[in-house]
Amino acid sequence: MLDYHIHTIFSDGEVDYKTVIELSIQKGLTKIAITDHFDPFDKHQRNYMATYSDLKSHFDEIKSYSNDKPITVLCGLETCTGLDGKLRLSNDVIEISDIIITSPHYIEYDGTFEQGNYFNDGYWNAYKQTVLNMASGGGHILGHPEGYLPIRPMETAGTTYESRQEICREICDKYFDKDYVDELSKRLVKSNKACELHGATSTPREWVVKQMAENGVTFSVGSDAHAMNILGKSTRAYELVEKYSLNLLR
Repeated sequence: MLDYHIHTIFSDGEVDYKTVIELSIQKGLTKIAITDHFDPFDKHQRNYMATYSDLKSHFDEIKSYSNDKPITVLCGLETCTGLDGKLRLSNDVIEISDIIITSPHYIEYDGTFEQGNYFNDGYWNAYKQTVLNMASGGGHILGHPEGYLPIRPMETAGTTYESRQEICREICDKYFDKDYVDELSKRLVKSNKACELHGATSTPREWVVKQMAENGVTFSVGSDAHAMNILGKSTRAYELVEKYSLNLLR
């Protein structure tokens, strides 16, 4: 059992790497990737000022602690890109990272927003272009392209986690159609980059997974655990692996 998307207190997770590793062993996971946020352009992340040295020390501590544990632990990171989809990381950071997840946490967009109006055509066109370019760009995994959509600029006060998830589903249905999925698949296959089966939000939609699989896309299993109650959340992912004979990033 795999989980290639886990956070610790190095970024915005709730526990340290030791707790992540021990709980992963208890849950029967055989291989995990600790992938904390690392993005100096994302000031919403509390560790946006983290340096290469900070990251390397974090990785060194993880490797030392996990060395004699009955589990394989990869050291990676999650980051966003600009509209061009290119990594904004130093070569040193790239070199020490076993896995790099590129996730569209924010979108570079100069248009205006109306609070509560989540169906902004210009914004979601910019989102799709960013994700397509991410699919062509560096890194190993495209993170949650249909989950945790960046709706913050339009969000109203009092929005709940559940209502945000429903809004994201409606946006996916309205904007992310077959032609877009086909183009996304083509770019992922060409770059040899995996698409994440995102445990926290149970995305992408099943028909999208099926279509991507038919197009030859490889997938990655990731819970995106910040809180440990969803660590290793992968039941849906493995059901889809079985149902559609998905090729998994191992």
